[in-house]
Amino acid sequence: MIRKELKNSFWVVIPFYNEEKLIEQTLDALKSQSDSDFTILCVNNASTDKSPQIVRNYIKSNLQLHIKMINEPQKGTGAASDTGFRYAISKGATVVARTDADALPCVDWVSLLKADFRNGARIVGGRLEPRTDELGSRWYDKVIGKWLIRMMEYAPRIFYRRPGQKYPMFMIPGLNMAIDSKLYIEVDGFPRSSIDDTDEDLEIHLKVCQIIPGHQAILNKKAIVYGSVRKARAMGYVGILLWYWSRKHKPDVIDVR
Repeated sequence: MIRKELKNSFWVVIPFYNEEKLIEQTLDALKSQSDSDFTILCVNNASTDKSPQIVRNYIKSNLQLHIKMINEPQKGTGAASDTGFRYAISKGATVVARTDADALPCVDWVSLLKADFRNGARIVGGRLEPRTDELGSRWYDKVIGKWLIRMMEYAPRIFYRRPGQKYPMFMIPGLNMAIDSKLYIEVDGFPRSSIDDTDEDLEIHLKVCQIIPGHQAILNKKAIVYGSVRKARAMGYVGILLWYWSRKHKPDVIDVR
């Protein structure tokens, strides 16, 4: 089978660093989407494990998919995501979504995001649910993780108030978001940052909420992505809450694998 040309207007960017344990599951979740009319762009962020080879093998074994891998040597999810978004836009993407290489989008994720943009959205954040299928998962991770996520969905409207905002902030997580290409360029995209310094998803939303009206920024609670809780397990649930709250807690190891 001959691979289709990478010409879809909807792209999904997956930045990854040393994700040999989980990235194939993420690709399988995207392969199983109810709407298959999109392009996957994996951005290798200087991985030192087998994850780039896993992606290359996946590309060779799934010729029916629109999928490509590029490299970004500057370490940082902000840098890798920005490179991926700008590459997608240069290839004709009108909407670019993002998920992470340890996350599982629900089967209708792409379809639900597309519907929001057809209805006038310019940026969309989906809902997060904690994964419970990872090695080492505990029965209470789902309960505590879900409670923590729900609290974080609306916490930005309290903690991130800025002059000139056109609507109250809400959580638009990096592993479950999409933005139209013109808006991405208008706000100059993600900061090319490291996870140690800032959250690039928060930084881009702070810029977006200065520009567009609230009805164009959507929290879609049906567009679910199941995210890894390995960082919460490593930092502790209080620790990770303080970490995301303006880096009030800094553990020795941040980039947990």
